[in-house]
This record gives sequence, structure tokens and C-alpha cells, in this order.
Amino acid sequence: MGMSAAEQRILTEIEQTLRTQDHDFANRIDEMNAAHARASTGRQVRPDRTRKTVLLVLAAVAAVMLAAIVLLVVLNA
Repeated sequence: MGMSAAEQRILTEIEQTLRTQDHDFANRIDEMNAAHARASTGRQVRPDRTRKTVLLVLAAVAAVMLAAIVLLVVLNA
């Protein structure tokens, strides 16, 4: 039987509080969940923080490329 909306909301609030108050513990739990997912599916599962890091790096690369293009346009004008 699934959780009610109220139970899911409470669980989400507990998780958010944990993530803000104890980052190390939350990261260990994420790593354990990823390891469990890999074991059950046989494929690599990236933790949430890895996805955020990849997106941040891609955004930084895009920003540098945009700045370089603008600079080249201004210098060639």
C-alpha cells in the first residue's frame, strides 16, 4: 500500500531537513542508494550531486564560450 499525500509530504520535509543539517550523512545515504541501484540493475547510477556538478560545469563552459564569442564580435567590429 502506498503512502498518503500527507505521509509523503512529511517524509519529504524530513529529507530536506536532513540534507540541510547533515550534508555528510545525506551524501553517504545517496552513495548507498546508488550502490544498491547499481547492484539491482547492473548499471551505473549517478548520485544527485554528480548530476548537479556536471550541469554546473556545462553551464560554466557555455558561459565562457558565449563570452569568447561576444569578445570576438566586439574585436572584429
